[in-house]
Parts: sequence; structure tokens; C-alpha cells
Amino acid sequence: MLAKAAKVIPVMLMGKVVSRQTYSLLEYATAAMISIGLFMFVMSTSHSVKTSTSTISGVILLAGYLGFDAFTSNWQSHLFRVHKMSSTQMMAGSNLFAVIFAGVSLIEQGGFVEAVSFMVHHPLFISHVTVMSITSAVGQLFIYFTIAEFGPVTFTIIMTVRQGFAIMLSCIIYHHNVSLFGLVGIFVCFVAIFIRTYHSGWLTRAAQKQQVVVLKQVTVHNSSS
Repeated sequence: MLAKAAKVIPVMLMGKVVSRQTYSLLEYATAAMISIGLFMFVMSTSHSVKTSTSTISGVILLAGYLGFDAFTSNWQSHLFRVHKMSSTQMMAGSNLFAVIFAGVSLIEQGGFVEAVSFMVHHPLFISHVTVMSITSAVGQLFIYFTIAEFGPVTFTIIMTVRQGFAIMLSCIIYHHNVSLFGLVGIFVCFVAIFIRTYHSGWLTRAAQKQQVVVLKQVTVHNSSS
């Protein structure tokens, strides 16, 4: 969870490699603020962090997760932009590979027949999987639409903030204590989101004004001609 809080920065760095994206210093600063703020909040609510141990293999797996996850969203954004794929096409391709990967793994481990037998003997399991699959499919459509329309960085920020809301909701439901350190972290996180949103809106308005000025100049030039 702590590693996920810092996922925005790897996504931005991977975007420079995959899509040659450029980000302003303000965007890097707000991404760092979001990561630090959520990191502070998670640290203030996690009791197991103090007793956990890290191993070299665990660090390697965690680095692999951050690297491949950052690459995935950026590569999907590249496919949306270059090949004009739809959200359903992206979901079909991703899920097809997931089915092949899971099926081959089950067959290789000798658990395919056991899995089918378990479903046959427990019909309620099939209904639960069906409901989960439907909700997952709807969620994936929103994910791919967000990546296609707003880019991988915006999607990662949304998912990072969602983790903060999930932890906050857990604290409210199960009456966990949140320290002043954690509240400051949440404040930093939302300030960063506000700055980023305001900056994006300002850039949009500036671009629209520039377009209006250009159109007026073209109109005056055509009328004088």
C-alpha cells in the first residue's frame, strides 16, 4: 500500500520513455505532494508497518510491480492514441490474454480439472464469479475510458486518491484512530489535487483564448483582403 502511494512518479517517468511525454515542474511537484501526503496518511493508520520486514526478493518484486504497472497504463494510452482502439477492444485484448495465461497456468499445475469440478459441485460459486465478472468489466470500461481520454497520469492519480478514500472509510467504519500526522498528509494530498486541477483549467482557458485571438486575426485579415 505504501508503494502504491508513490506510483504517480513511476508512471510519469515511464511516460517519458514510452510516449515521449513532457511534464512541467509543477506537475512533478504536485505528483510528489500526492505521493507524500498519502504516504503520511497510510503510515499513520498502519500498525503492521513497524513490525514488517523487507527482503531483497520482496524489493525486487515491488520494483517489478511499479515498473510493469507504470508501463501498462502508458502503453495502453499509446495504443489508444496511435491505433485509435476503443475501450471494448482494449478490454477484449487484455482479458483474452488473461484467460490464456490463467488457463495455461492451471493446466501446467494440474489444477484445471479440479477448478472445473469445484464449480460443478458449488453452483453458488458460479453466481458469485458472474457478479464479480460483471462489476469488474464495468470497472474496466471506466478505467480504459479514463486512460484514453485523460491519460495514464490522471488515471493513476484517481486510483491513488481512491486508496486514500478507502483507508479513510475503513477508519470511519472500524473506528481506527488517525493521528495529526495523517490528517496533515490528507491535507497535502488534496492541496496538490486542487493545484493540479486549477492549473489544468487555467491551461485550457488560455488555449481557448489563444484560439479566439487567432480566429479574430484570420477574420480581420480576410475582411481586409
